[in-house]
Amino acid sequence: MAEPEVTYGNRGAEHLGDAAALLERVFREEYEMPLAERIAKDVEGLRRGFDSRRDLLATAERAGRMAGVLLVTHDDLSAPGTSLFDWLVVEGAARGLGIGRELIFRGVEACRQRGLAVLRARCFAFSAGAPHLFWLHGFKVIDLRSTIIGGRPREVLVFEKRLTPPASI
Repeated sequence: MAEPEVTYGNRGAEHLGDAAALLERVFREEYEMPLAERIAKDVEGLRRGFDSRRDLLATAERAGRMAGVLLVTHDDLSAPGTSLFDWLVVEGAARGLGIGRELIFRGVEACRQRGLAVLRARCFAFSAGAPHLFWLHGFKVIDLRSTIIGGRPREVLVFEKRLTPPASI
């Protein structure tokens, strides 16, 4: 039986709830990390501050169902022209199909087209795939931080990538 086709799209803030549900489900089922309360709080702030000129919610769907998501948000706390690759998740059944790689590629190119200069990304250090995907796209580790989730400390890798402006034709 053939794998369902993957379709990619850019969504607006109205789809943050669907993306958050995927993120929460994957982390709860695969990593036993209770993130629902934290994600719900984040979603409210993200909805209020979502700016489609600087932010991106890229999704991947298989068989009409969201299978992967990348959320890129503007980072007003860092230098101007900085974006944060905030959420990157691909459900287990869809891993190995290049979805994460394609989502990151789309995120990087969207930031380049918008003239952004610095991309930051973060992921849990225990993640099997995310650090590798960021390295493949030229991100470099700049920090290792600790956070408490579900009463347990977790290490978070922080990556950075500097962009060159798009070539003019």
